[in-house]
Amino acid sequence: MRRIIAIAWLAMAGTACLGSDFADSVEGSWQLVSGTVDGTEVPILDTHPITIVFEGDQASGVSACNNYSAAFTLDGASIEFGDIVMTEMACLDPGVMEAETAYSAGLLAVDTITLDETLTLTGANVELVFESTG
Repeated sequence: MRRIIAIAWLAMAGTACLGSDFADSVEGSWQLVSGTVDGTEVPILDTHPITIVFEGDQASGVSACNNYSAAFTLDGASIEFGDIVMTEMACLDPGVMEAETAYSAGLLAVDTITLDETLTLTGANVELVFESTG
């Protein structure tokens, strides 16, 4: 009986970590360090970083070229982004628009968020890995 109670307690404790404390943990600035979308790597360009900032129920950042923002909902380890609003600049440096297009498509396809030493957004054929920038 004690073993069942201990297992149940551990399961509840693990779920609690994904509650409001988890939402507070993801708040802040993150930079993409690796990503794949539909089997293709998202180009990582030192001169045009891809970032995401979580604040409240809003995400914003730079998608290599343009600034973007989107509302998001977080329910445990499930995440869903609303429509992405983005500026409409064109960056002519090689690879920048390819990186932006891949990242934007990937962001709309994610449905799971994990946080350990990195923040990882995953979904069907998508993995976006971020490191904290503060």
